Amino acid sequence: EFFGRRDRQPLPSIPMDVPPRQMRIEALRVARPGDPFVEWHLDPSRIEDAVVDGDHVAWTRLRRDGSERWATALGDDPARIAALLLNLDTRAAIDGVTVPAGVLGGLPSSLRAPETGHWSLWVMNASEVPNRTQQRAAAASLIGVEDPRINELLRHSASAHVFAGDASVVRLAGVERAGHLVAVAGQEVEPTGAAHIVSVCTDPEFRGQGFGRAVCSRLVVAAVESAAKAVVLEMYAANDAGRALYRSVGFSEAGTYQSGLLRRPSDTRAP
Repeated sequence: EFFGRRDRQPLPSIPMDVPPRQMRIEALRVARPGDPFVEWHLDPSRIEDAVVDGDHVAWTRLRRDGSERWATALGDDPARIAALLLNLDTRAAIDGVTVPAGVLGGLPSSLRAPETGHWSLWVMNASEVPNRTQQRAAAASLIGVEDPRINELLRHSASAHVFAGDASVVRLAGVERAGHLVAVAGQEVEPTGAAHIVSVCTDPEFRGQGFGRAVCSRLVVAAVESAAKAVVLEMYAANDAGRALYRSVGFSEAGTYQSGLLRRPSDTRAP
């Protein structure tokens, strides 16, 4: 999770009169058929509440540590998105929002975070892995998930948030030169079953040689061999080098979003 406040205190759960979780999940899927965010990036186990207006949807979830309540809304009409978010906020106060990038500017000021991260979701279906990606995978190898060199290399990445030894990591791929780890990428598994590539990093002295492409390709091939139906990843939208890399591996940009906190850590929550 890229964005969040630091004064983490568990929040109270929402009222118990909301629809059962499975009903909420099905409502989101029916409203947004084929939406890659809903299909591959949604964690059903963390949805608290959900509201639907035609093909516009919004839902809330808590951070894993219970410290913040985030609302995500999908659709292209700012007025309808605002109505859905305000509906959720009246049921349980939300701390942060994620909305499509083109919608944020049309929301009322109360729903526009003062600072946002602009990011994109990339997806590749298992049936769409290019032959070139399978060939490039041979340039990288799977490495131990607790290899001590991994975190040293990830110090060169400003966006890495998954590290060696993290319980969520199922595999890591790397490229070595003269015994040194010069490129790495990790993979988690989304609750949807999609493989999620994280913490892609190449040593600055070895960039431009295709090593980032190699580690991503190795993980894509390994994930598909392990029966993953899709592979996803997130990146900051301004990362042009990353965009070129992921497109060359075979990913497609499924959408761009903006996420940010509505309330700063010093804000007092309403009773």
